[in-house]
Formats: sequence, C-alpha cells, structure tokens
Amino acid sequence: MTAVLLRAADLTASGKPRQAIDLLRPLVAANPRHAEAWCRLAAAHLDLGEADQALDSAKRAMVLEGEPAWPQRLAALALSDLGRHQEAAVAARESVRRKPGDWRCYVVLAEVLADAPDGAVEAFDLALHASQLAPTEARAFQVLGDAALRMRDWGTAEHAYRSAIKLDPSDADSKANLATVRRRRSAKPAPLQLNKVQVWRSLRTLSLLLIGGGLLALVAGMPRPTPYLGFFTGALVLCCLVVALRLRPFTLLFSLRKLAVTVSLLAVSALVLLGWTVALFFGATTMQPLVLSWLCAVVGGALVYVGGGRKR
Repeated sequence: MTAVLLRAADLTASGKPRQAIDLLRPLVAANPRHAEAWCRLAAAHLDLGEADQALDSAKRAMVLEGEPAWPQRLAALALSDLGRHQEAAVAARESVRRKPGDWRCYVVLAEVLADAPDGAVEAFDLALHASQLAPTEARAFQVLGDAALRMRDWGTAEHAYRSAIKLDPSDADSKANLATVRRRRSAKPAPLQLNKVQVWRSLRTLSLLLIGGGLLALVAGMPRPTPYLGFFTGALVLCCLVVALRLRPFTLLFSLRKLAVTVSLLAVSALVLLGWTVALFFGATTMQPLVLSWLCAVVGGALVYVGGGRKR
C-alpha cells in the first residue's frame, strides 16, 4: 500500500493526476478507512480541477484517524474552488487550529482569504508567518509574493519571488510574477484623478452645514452670544472637517477656477467660524465674524448650486 501511495504522489507531482486517480480508486475501495489514501485522492482531484470530487474525498478522510490537518486543508482548497469562500475559511482555520506549527496550513488559509473581499491584509500576515516557519520552502515564498503583489507592496513581493526562484529555479510562475513586479515598480505612477461627482456632493453638504448651522447660530446668539454657543459651533466645525476630508487630494481642487473660488469661500467661512468659536470661549460677544462666515457660506453655496451641486 505504501508503494502505491508513493507512486500516486509522484504522479500527481509530475502533472499526471488522472493516472494517480486511476491508481488510488481501487486502493480506497479496498481500504475505505485509510485516511492518507483519501487525502491523496482528494489532492489528485484538486490538481485536475475536480473540486466536487476532491471535497467528497477530503470529507471521507476527516472522519478517519490520520494526519490531523491535511483533510481540512484539502477541503478548504476545494471549497474555495467551488466559490464557497466562507466555508473554505472555516476549514482552513480549523487546519491551523489542529496543527499550528505546520506552514502548509497558513499557506492554505492565506490562499483562501485572498479571495475574500477584506482578507488581503490577513492573508499577507499569514503568508509572512508561513515563510518564517518554512524558510526552505519555495511555495511559502510564492504565496507571500502573491499576497504582497495584491497589496502593491512591490519590495516584499520582489524579495519573496526572488527567494522562491532561488529555492526552486524551475518555478515559472514566480519568474513571471517577478517580471510583473519589476515592470510595475518601474512604471510611472498614474496621475491623480479628481472625482468631480464626489467633490460637488461634498461641497454641497459642506455649504448646507455652514449655511444652516450658521443661521441657527445667528438666531441662538441674538442679542448677545454666550460661551455655551461655542459648543454648538465647535461641533459644526468638526462636522465640516469630516466632510472636507472627502475632497482629497486637496491640490487638485484648485485646477479648476470655479472649484478654487468655491472651495476658498467655504474654507474662509469655516475658518472664520472656527476663530469666532475660540473667541467665544474667551468671552467675546461680537456677532460680526459669524455674519461674515455665514455670508461667505451663502456665496459659496450659490456657486455650488450653479456649478454642479444641484445636478447631483
């Protein structure tokens, strides 16, 4: 039996998974409680792209005594190929729990999480840990390079692919990916683009905050403002700051004259309001800065309405 398993492993590794399957099927039929045989069969099905059969074989191995994490790793890969990414992550995490010192478990979990919408960062950390556990395994560095490439960490990606190629000079995938990394590192960064729809929406929100909030402050401050009004205007300035962060990159806002004038007026309005808020806490009682801030906001809001805010 050992000789058959070794032969099947060699066939799978040499790119002949169909022959490995033909060799293993009679073996598992005669020995249905042999976990390694089911795992070898699942691995061969995976190499052939038969995820359903691979998952069935991995499940058979799970209920048998044998290598504690291998069936979970195989099941995770099969589930990922089937597009069942959440279940794949659960199976991969279970393999890590069962055998936390096995670098292959971290590699599989990293591969599975790479397909998840928010899994890129964790996949990178897991792949890095795998490469630290197995510094002589090319596969660990290949997965690390893939994770770094997705995160546009060109330096780590290049180092990882170089390490993988050094450990396995025949690794064509790492060579191709290394060429991709070098090409992207040498390429000029794409020029920043101004998202005009978002800019006009943000300016509209900003103008409404300054006009509406300023008007409320004017009413509340009559006939004589008190320091308590500063808490309201301070909160108003903070809200404006949050909205203003959506206008980045700020340098591009002045590329268009209409935008430059509008942004300048709203910025003056917010800054004057901020200054008046600080002055209130020091006992100021004048309303003139608030009136100036509100007028700037009104003019800026009118420009937003005319310039594009009303269309969005």
